[in-house]
Amino acid sequence: MKRKHSNETPSVSAEEMENLLSPEETGADAGAPALEEFKSRRKGPDLRLPLGLLLTLLIMGGLGYFLWQYMQVESHGGGTLIVNEICSANHESLLSETLGTPDWVELYNGTQKALNLKGYGLTDNPKQSYKFVLPDVVVEPGGYLLVYFVGGSEEADSDPLCTGFGLSRYGEELLLVDANYNLLDSVEVPALEPDVSYARMADGSWGYAVVPTPGEANGEDIIPAWQ
Repeated sequence: MKRKHSNETPSVSAEEMENLLSPEETGADAGAPALEEFKSRRKGPDLRLPLGLLLTLLIMGGLGYFLWQYMQVESHGGGTLIVNEICSANHESLLSETLGTPDWVELYNGTQKALNLKGYGLTDNPKQSYKFVLPDVVVEPGGYLLVYFVGGSEEADSDPLCTGFGLSRYGEELLLVDANYNLLDSVEVPALEPDVSYARMADGSWGYAVVPTPGEANGEDIIPAWQ
């Protein structure tokens, strides 16, 4: 005998429906969070930084940037203005009709653009960065500039590329800074014999040139300083 399927929906009382949906009856929602707790969980962590921490991060970032800039400037592998050759006991390596035989320092522009050196400084005193301030002079890319370390005469005092002070032939430190107090180069110049220059080699290290080359590329016969 076939069963007859009824299309009528069985009636359920309100009390039975309440019991049917009650958590106590089913036990499924016994540990479910309250609505307010659920909303608070959806918010996620508070990502706002305290003001003090934010300022600290900004300061550290700024210091890191300036340190990076300083390291870029300090790199002597090219791409900056550097001291390239020094003669602190000149007798015959460079002769001038007006200045005689001044001590001299050669600067080299290793950048890809012309540099105006107005406001740059050269000094043998770390506490006085701008003992000599360079004039409004432009050095082309790959170009050289001679600065004369001499003074005390009318000709020298009137020449904008004369420093007004000399270099010690017994050795001292020479510093080159730009117009914004950035250190571009520093060289510990050793004691030098007459007409022997302290010259930079192709790899950036220093040595002694028996035949100085003021205003020109340094020669290949430089004796390394460590020998």
